[in-house]
Amino acid sequence: MSFFIVTSFITAFTSVFLGIIVYLKNKKSLVNKLFGFYAITVFIWSFSYVIWLLQDNPVSALFWSRMLNMGAAMIPIAYLHWVLVFLKKDKEKKSILIFGYILTFIFVLFSFSNSYVKEVTPISIFPYWPQAGWLYYIYLVFNYVGMVFYGSYLLYRGIRANTGFYKEQIRYAFAGSVIGFIGGATNFPLMLGINLFPPMGNPLVIAYPICFAYAIIRHRLMDIKFVLRKSYVYLVSFSSILILTAAVKYILDLYFPDISSQADFIILILAILAFPAIKDYFYRLGNKYFFSSLYDSREVIAEISDKLRTTLEARRIYDFIYESLNNALHFKAFGILGYNAKGGYYLAQYNKGFNLGGQKKFLENEELHKIFISQNEAMVIEEIKRSHYNRKTKETIDMLEKLEVDILVPLNVKDKTIGLIALGPKESGDMYNDEDLRVLKVVSAQAAIAIENALLYEETLNFTVKLKKEVAKATEDLRIANEELKKLDQAKSDFISIASHQLRTPLTVIKGYISMMLEGNFGQLTGEEKKSLEKVYDSGERLIRLVENLLNISRIESGRLQFNYEVMPLEEIVESVVEELANAAKKKGLRLNYERGEKPLPKIKIDEEKIRQVVMNLTDNAIKYTKKGSITVSLKKVGENIRFCVSDSGLGISKEDLPNLFKKFSRGEGTSTIHTEGTGLGLYVAKEMVEAHQGKIWAESKGRGRGNKFCFEIPIK
Repeated sequence: MSFFIVTSFITAFTSVFLGIIVYLKNKKSLVNKLFGFYAITVFIWSFSYVIWLLQDNPVSALFWSRMLNMGAAMIPIAYLHWVLVFLKKDKEKKSILIFGYILTFIFVLFSFSNSYVKEVTPISIFPYWPQAGWLYYIYLVFNYVGMVFYGSYLLYRGIRANTGFYKEQIRYAFAGSVIGFIGGATNFPLMLGINLFPPMGNPLVIAYPICFAYAIIRHRLMDIKFVLRKSYVYLVSFSSILILTAAVKYILDLYFPDISSQADFIILILAILAFPAIKDYFYRLGNKYFFSSLYDSREVIAEISDKLRTTLEARRIYDFIYESLNNALHFKAFGILGYNAKGGYYLAQYNKGFNLGGQKKFLENEELHKIFISQNEAMVIEEIKRSHYNRKTKETIDMLEKLEVDILVPLNVKDKTIGLIALGPKESGDMYNDEDLRVLKVVSAQAAIAIENALLYEETLNFTVKLKKEVAKATEDLRIANEELKKLDQAKSDFISIASHQLRTPLTVIKGYISMMLEGNFGQLTGEEKKSLEKVYDSGERLIRLVENLLNISRIESGRLQFNYEVMPLEEIVESVVEELANAAKKKGLRLNYERGEKPLPKIKIDEEKIRQVVMNLTDNAIKYTKKGSITVSLKKVGENIRFCVSDSGLGISKEDLPNLFKKFSRGEGTSTIHTEGTGLGLYVAKEMVEAHQGKIWAESKGRGRGNKFCFEIPIK
């Protein structure tokens, strides 16, 4: 009997566990509520089955056998009601439901009477098997056979009438239900006094939660986006060991009763030894046939972030995105579509696996663009086909299905659409789950910025190449085209000047007006308005610094950076910067300390604007990359130099990262998880500025998580 006890317990546990998950995923959905009800009825039946088999007297055995049959009386109507709602036929079959609930109420009402279960008697290997009363025969005909057969017939028709994932959902619901009900029906012969064979099909009832769980994982049954976790692998592995152990124990009890008790210890040892192998098997099975949700989403995001900031070449960016996502999701095809706003179409920029058949252009669909792309929402093709398939979208959806596109993820920078990431089906065949969509949303935001920067950089390179050709052509005929060469040189200077003016000036004006709004010059702001404007203000600040860094790099590398030196105290610059950034530190809950010298420091010859930019950059970085604690700014005379230092309690720098900090586009490992907007330009510009003053700049750190210290020195004379 232990075999039946263990399998019934597993059925009860998995049924109620699955029912709770489905209900909690969407408490407002009627189909989810009814599935929860269905799962509870199966739990009442199977759990009572376990308690009944454990009884050692006929009175308590009769009580629990009636309890399990009360649960059995509710299962058919719960099943039929769920099927009708799931197939959207509950309104047209309302009279059948009412009749079914009336019958079920009668059976439940009389479930503890002799007319339903009259007694328990020893049959086969069971000491107390229930015997059916006259009312039980009516239950079998109308409830079990009638309702179960009708519900299964409707599911069968649903399989033939539908396509796609909905068809697969119905198919697994049908398979699990039919196998489970046939298995449960093997209990009836003994109840009717027909002692032909024990109810060996009873463990098949577990097929119902298994098939439903599989449909949820692979095909989003009831719109549940389920994520396979490592804990579930352990649970399935443990359940498998338990079932195998119970099966071996049952066979020994049945055929080798003399050695059964002595073999218990050996069975236990073998089960413990087999668990790691079974666990590894289910890991491989999950990755291959379910989906690769065993990946660490944070690692994927951090990896892509680190890679994207190493290049401004579009093709390498596309390769990085493809490789990182494919290692996690294992899809069959991948593509990136660039958006042409003027032409109103998408253009295939990168393709791995899609059979485009020479097709390059993809027309934009206004309705789908408005609902999904402009809202930065991913488009799961199977889902939009069920909810947005109409005259306006039919052509686009059909085209995407023909190309076997499973999902489209927008590449947006603010309100501007850069393009789309297109993904084909997974190697495992399952749908993209909730965790996948979250990862894709974060990755698409990072990728959009990287791609836009790469395209702008490519335009700049093209402009530079064109300029070089013009210069080469003019040099070839220098005596004739000397004036033209001067004009081109002037045009380059004008370009830098115009870029500086046209980019910085509007941003400065915007910053000024937002500052006035925050100070209440245009009326009082609500909390949400103030918070939004503060974000805009901070973004404007970042843009201004980015423009200044890019222009300074251009001037440095072309040898056109000019310095306006004057003799002045460095304390004034440092005090101004500390005062300006005090509010930013306060918002993050950080202490910003400024250690002044006891005596005034000697004045030094510097370019005030350039050195202020260096001090601002180092102090601002300390605030950005420090989560908690304090930042200390110090200024003192060391030998014949004035030394400025900023120390913090931030994330620290590894020994490997220290030599690369002052290179272009270089950032320390892990910084992207704290501050994603960094470009890796600030420290490079600071180094060039300090060295132009005959000084030096360096960084110190005791290691990861132990804070940083950035310093620079400028000679007094």
